[in-house]
Amino acid sequence: MDKAVVVVEDVLTSLRMRDSVRQVYTEETNSPWNEKVLIKRRKEYLDVKMTVWNENLYLYGRIYRLLLYIYDVLSPSFQYDSRRAPKEEEAGVWELYSQIWGAYVDSRLERARIPNFYDRLLRRNLLTEALRDFEWKQSLVIFDALWSKNSLKHSEIVQYAHDPATVTQIGTPNPDALEVKIRSFLKEHSVEKHLERLTSDVVKGMAHEILNFTMYHCKDVLIGSSYYGIHFGYKNVIFAEMVVEGGDLLVLTLRDPHTHVPTNVTVTETTDLEAVQRGVNQAFTAHFLDLQSV
Repeated sequence: MDKAVVVVEDVLTSLRMRDSVRQVYTEETNSPWNEKVLIKRRKEYLDVKMTVWNENLYLYGRIYRLLLYIYDVLSPSFQYDSRRAPKEEEAGVWELYSQIWGAYVDSRLERARIPNFYDRLLRRNLLTEALRDFEWKQSLVIFDALWSKNSLKHSEIVQYAHDPATVTQIGTPNPDALEVKIRSFLKEHSVEKHLERLTSDVVKGMAHEILNFTMYHCKDVLIGSSYYGIHFGYKNVIFAEMVVEGGDLLVLTLRDPHTHVPTNVTVTETTDLEAVQRGVNQAFTAHFLDLQSV
């Protein structure tokens, strides 16, 4: 941490902030993801508290990037206004606000050729993940536009956090794009939500019949959901999975405990439902017997 203190002094001098910052308090963390900087305003200066990863890798760049946030706060051209910043309870907007400001900070380090943990690729991936309502190609266009900006005002960052599409021309987001659908299921999924994607009442009814059959005939089976589909488990072993592939199409994957070769069964409006149910029962029985012998 002694080295971090030396770097802090060097960066404050380099950014010409020494007269504006009275004291910088530093504390250690065991992860670069936990690094952060907090400020307390006094009448004529700031007090700063920094949490810094206890490793020397990219130390100068990591401290430089943290102090760039302070530089922005102090800069008259940035026009920082804490009252306009999103509240942390506005989760989606707050995350975008943080990532956009982060991209503005880290792009300046790249232009200054200062090695940095948050390089262009990492920052691009983080912003793309935060842009959940956009297609990947649109997210990349937004990122490239932000990264290329030589200057930003705080009000612009707030605006982009609320409406990322105003950064540059990207076209209308497609809610049916695969990556958009996947992102929505990463944080909010359930068996019923997967079945709601079926537009065919016949196939939806068949899906319910398969689930009801499994619960009734396969003792102690647990049916749950993941971001990609519905899974059938027995004693922490997944023996079958059901994935909605289209409005009138299900794909049921049955797993053999001995060969480990999956069998895919396509379920449409004309599929023999009883044959599918027998397949589920056979897959369960094979796993049941296999686990009893352990």
